[in-house]
Amino acid sequence: MNSQSGSQAFPSVAKYLGYGGVIPFVVLAFSLVAGVDLSAYGLADATAKLLAYAAVIVSFIGAVHWGVALGISSEHQSRLFLYSVLPALFAWVWTFLPAGIALIGMSVTIFAMYFIDRQLLVSHVPQGYLKMRLHLTVVVGLSLLLAALRVL
Repeated sequence: MNSQSGSQAFPSVAKYLGYGGVIPFVVLAFSLVAGVDLSAYGLADATAKLLAYAAVIVSFIGAVHWGVALGISSEHQSRLFLYSVLPALFAWVWTFLPAGIALIGMSVTIFAMYFIDRQLLVSHVPQGYLKMRLHLTVVVGLSLLLAALRVL
């Protein structure tokens, strides 16, 4: 990836996968808020499942920076490598805390990552990526916060 990446078209398959990735957040958060029992579907502990999925997604989003860093050679490469692993470490730490606090922490992490990504990735990713990330961040962040309100 290079500084020209911002002008590339954003692939449709990435949009479908990205927007599809919010479904577990919405379903699990809704089930918690509405008090719906999902145990018949193998989701006996929706809170734990939501936290686990959030940790995976936080790690995945951080890994975008790793991929960008592999494609550049500049003074920013080390910073991108470092930042790529920090979200996973934060997510891991959140999983050790009580569920309500962990859900709030994951939400704050998701929102913070978006603002950091806007600074660090703007010239390295296709134009539609950050727009999609904004949409996904709002849905995911609010889903996590709503679930936290139910759990607290």
